[in-house]
Amino acid sequence: MLHLVDSVASPTISRTDEETHRLALVRRYEILDTPPEVAFDRITALAADLFDAPIAIISFLDRDRLWFKSHHGLDKTEVRWGAGTALSTMETMIRGELGLGFFASVPLTTHDGHDLGTLCVIDHEPRQADEQQLRHLATLAALVTDRLELRLTARRAAARAEILASEIDHRAMNSLQLIASLLHLQSRAVQAPETSQQLTIAANRVLAVARVHRNFSADETAERVPILAYLRRLCGELADSLAVDIHVEGSESSVPTKQILAIGLIVNELATNAKKHGAEPIKITFNHGKPGHYELCVLDEGKGLPEGFTLAEKEGAGLGIKVVQALVAQLEGRLLATANPAGRGACFTIVFPTRQWKPTPSRDTRGKGPFIRATGVTRLP
Repeated sequence: MLHLVDSVASPTISRTDEETHRLALVRRYEILDTPPEVAFDRITALAADLFDAPIAIISFLDRDRLWFKSHHGLDKTEVRWGAGTALSTMETMIRGELGLGFFASVPLTTHDGHDLGTLCVIDHEPRQADEQQLRHLATLAALVTDRLELRLTARRAAARAEILASEIDHRAMNSLQLIASLLHLQSRAVQAPETSQQLTIAANRVLAVARVHRNFSADETAERVPILAYLRRLCGELADSLAVDIHVEGSESSVPTKQILAIGLIVNELATNAKKHGAEPIKITFNHGKPGHYELCVLDEGKGLPEGFTLAEKEGAGLGIKVVQALVAQLEGRLLATANPAGRGACFTIVFPTRQWKPTPSRDTRGKGPFIRATGVTRLP
């Protein structure tokens, strides 16, 4: 096994504007000091096999070092020189200082003609390389640069997608706030108190959707989201909006992103309802319940549930409860309403599976079209 030395003395070569630009290009590809990758390791292994040589290296020239992205048959990951050394000078010095018998190298050249590094094959014994071998080595070097371009293109596409998603979120938020404002204006314009109240409630629900989405949008690209961190952000804003104390407790869990919006809207609806009935402070808890299930609770210290209260739809539950029931159905969960175990007040509990879920489209019995099957709502006696 050949081991390269840590440092080799060399004359300093002045850095030109072109060299400064080349260094900027190396940084742009964000390749330096990245972990090994199978695709690059396969190329060096193939290059070594092509020449029947023990060593092959994909290297990139940094300001004061030659860094090895892939180093087949070699332990060392870089060789350092003085700043400003040219790539061609480094190759000559590797061969001369280490007394190598054979050194075949092809530059890694970008599409606009800048050399970022080399693909080289090294052997201890002198030998000759034929033209076909050198052509194959140049093809492998082109595969390296093609992969770099693909990485760069993918990263730029991801950045553009993130900017676009952010812009869409911003516009959606503005639209929701505009709708809420219009509903508030309409509520002031109508004469009937009941109609005015319903318009105000509708405006507040639109704002609730905006609030839930705003606190979720920063995490929506991830497959799972830390739920307590999310609930604390959401409830901090909700507490300010409702002018009520809301405490979030429980054990941190990573919840599928698809469930976050429904969870946020449930918390918003139940906390708003508790405040409406003068039941505060409000406590939100999130924990693992029975095996394979999460348990979300919204507790208050108000007057408690009215006598004869039931979640059964046939008893004419209020709109807020119906909204919560629909959201719980999306989670494929169960909704329970009981007295607060701590004493005074009410406790609404949502139990839903930890597995990722897919809403099940169905049709109502009257054939009026598709809807999400709302099952699992617990009806209390």
